[in-house]
Amino acid sequence: MTWVCLPLGILLLLVVGILGRFHSPWMPADGVVFKDETGAGFRWFDHKYQVHNAPLSPHDIRHLAPGDDVTIYYEVNNPSRWRTEKPGNSMETLLVVGRLLTVIGVAALLSGFVLPLL
Repeated sequence: MTWVCLPLGILLLLVVGILGRFHSPWMPADGVVFKDETGAGFRWFDHKYQVHNAPLSPHDIRHLAPGDDVTIYYEVNNPSRWRTEKPGNSMETLLVVGRLLTVIGVAALLSGFVLPLL
């Protein structure tokens, strides 16, 4: 178990750590529905107080009226990437599996030293 779980767990933790450095977090913002001569969509301010527009078809916002508030989640490094649902942490599963494999590997390593002494 030590030879299988410990290296895989450490490798997964390293991969999550490296990918975490390049991963841009998602921030929530309060958006407002607009409709003008250019079309319909959302407007919101990012963390640097810059205005962003997300044009949508009237079909996409048919249940919303101009002036309605909408919570927008945008990517910090690329505010043009946004969504209306709260994004999940894509690396959370890798982190949990990496920690679990590392703990199992360390427990197997320690039990390999302790059990022969009993």
